[in-house]
Amino acid sequence: MKLSTLVIRSMRKNMKHYYLYFFALIFSAALYFSFVTLQHNEAVVKLTHSSMKGEAGFKVGSILLVIIVFFFVFYANQLFLKRRSKEIGLYQMIGIPKPTISYMLTIENMVLWIGATAIGILVGFFFSRFFALIFLKVINTKREVTLDFSTAALFQTILVFALLLAIVLLQTMWVVHRTSLLDLFKATSKAEQKMKKMNPLQILLGIVGMGLIIYGYYLSTVLFEMDKTITLKDLYIKMGTILGSVIIGTFLTFRYSIAFIMNMIRISKNGHLSLNDVLAVTPIMHRMKSNALSLSIITLMTAMALAILSLSYISYYSVDAQTENDMPYDLAILNHKGEQKFENALQKENIDYKKYDFDLLNAKIDTTPLLEEKLNEDLVKNISMDNIVIKESDAKKIFPKIQLAKNEAIMAGYSDVFRKFMPLKIGKSMIVYVGKEKHKVKLMEIEKQASISSQITYGNPAIIIQDELFYQLQKNTSVQKKTIWKSFVGYNITKPSQMEEAISLYKKATNNGTFKMGEQDGVTTMIQIDAKDELYKQDLENVGLIIFITGFLGSAFLIATGSILYFKQMTEAEEERDSFMTLRKIGFSTDDIMKGIYRKQLFSFGLPLLIGIFHSYFAVKSGWMFFGSELVVPLLITMGIYILLYSIFAILTSNYYRKIIKEIL
Repeated sequence: MKLSTLVIRSMRKNMKHYYLYFFALIFSAALYFSFVTLQHNEAVVKLTHSSMKGEAGFKVGSILLVIIVFFFVFYANQLFLKRRSKEIGLYQMIGIPKPTISYMLTIENMVLWIGATAIGILVGFFFSRFFALIFLKVINTKREVTLDFSTAALFQTILVFALLLAIVLLQTMWVVHRTSLLDLFKATSKAEQKMKKMNPLQILLGIVGMGLIIYGYYLSTVLFEMDKTITLKDLYIKMGTILGSVIIGTFLTFRYSIAFIMNMIRISKNGHLSLNDVLAVTPIMHRMKSNALSLSIITLMTAMALAILSLSYISYYSVDAQTENDMPYDLAILNHKGEQKFENALQKENIDYKKYDFDLLNAKIDTTPLLEEKLNEDLVKNISMDNIVIKESDAKKIFPKIQLAKNEAIMAGYSDVFRKFMPLKIGKSMIVYVGKEKHKVKLMEIEKQASISSQITYGNPAIIIQDELFYQLQKNTSVQKKTIWKSFVGYNITKPSQMEEAISLYKKATNNGTFKMGEQDGVTTMIQIDAKDELYKQDLENVGLIIFITGFLGSAFLIATGSILYFKQMTEAEEERDSFMTLRKIGFSTDDIMKGIYRKQLFSFGLPLLIGIFHSYFAVKSGWMFFGSELVVPLLITMGIYILLYSIFAILTSNYYRKIIKEIL
């Protein structure tokens, strides 16, 4: 028989095992080619607020995609080599040298990869426009994007997948040349010994594993608390500790804790194991040692994917709220510069508007007594005491129900970041410095809604005080010198259809929204106040780019982890074929056997997903406030979609088991 004939027959025989691997390769190639096609498309890059930022985002995304695909193909190829170990052993028995066997497998892999890559590139080209339209939808932009076939993307995809193929071929040759004939025949029958009794060290390691995960979770909850994380070095140390404890804890949990729990379940049965126990508990115990590493990696990849997707969607979901905090009004003017000119232009064009006028002061106010917990002295020294102050009569334009006494105050625009770092207690008093005098002012309320733009408060909340105290501060010479912004005027355009024209008039009247901050120490600094509509579009483009890239990465993570679990279960199903045959012969039906299989799949797919969800939840909860203003809804949506798509692989696996059981008799 010719070698080429043997290769063709071998490929035809193994096609039923290769089909999902082949599909996953096609999907990976299509995903990667589509991604780099968009990366090289000038029209798409120019749609982002910064072409450099967009280019950098696509480059980072393409590198991460390569890493994900590499992990997938390397692990999948290892599983397929294990499944074909007897076949490789038979080739050696009939006298085919190892180099020839390696050559045969090389030809098979090359045909498979070339075919998958070619189909993937073709599919990716047709879908690249679809992905571009999704990108435009995400950033809420209606523009035409023409996508031509990118030769740069083609060569980049071919180069990447050629390198991945070379790695797979080296892996294949290493396995064939390093493994003996006896090892090949035993490869699919190796099972972990039953742990009839775990020694104290193993039990201790299992407890340590769960303890490390809990400790990592605890550290994540206090990661950004200022009294516990004082310096940047502290932050890095904590982040490294969290990462290390969770990774090690996850492995130890799968390696020892789960095996111990399963062993305790088996012992509690007193030898009276049901069919479900035989099909679910026992196989899990037997394979836990060999599966611990792979399940840990899959769990951590799932956690990483969910955390990245959740944080990016939190950013996207919170764009409206973030823009509202940055600019509460459609347009704004500082220190009355261009105010009259702008209003005259609006009136001339019959553009209706609402005006909100605020007098501002920059006062020295010690807010540290408001903190719920006392901070480290070094931190207290670094907290700025300069705050923007607004009088009550102006603030009532936004908060009509407020009513303050002379020694009472309200904070407005207190963001989630500040709430996390410096939680304040209502009812305590802050200290307002008026020259050499000190006034205690009680905090009566904290408003999340901003009264003026955070661009001039530098993210700090504005403090609303009673008019009499405001005028007292206004007369103070030191306060007058500190106050750069003496007024803030916000405009809301009544009719959205007139917004574009109003923005044009605003730019003409204010030199494109540029205002002088005043001269300090001989230096004049300028500040740019963008229109709310333009600021929203800029934020949406930046966040849209992030969620678009993370969507690609999340899809790759999902395909990689789901496919690997599917391949593992396919291998285990083939190994358990004899056990299923015995059960069928003694009278158990397909449905009886499948009940135990469902339990096993619930563990194999459900446990890594469940632990991954917990990991991602604590990771997201520790720092979500830096990405947006809403946690629960985007987190639930992201996790819900991921779980739904992940379940598809569990269903496919169960169907594969059912197919094998039906084929037995």
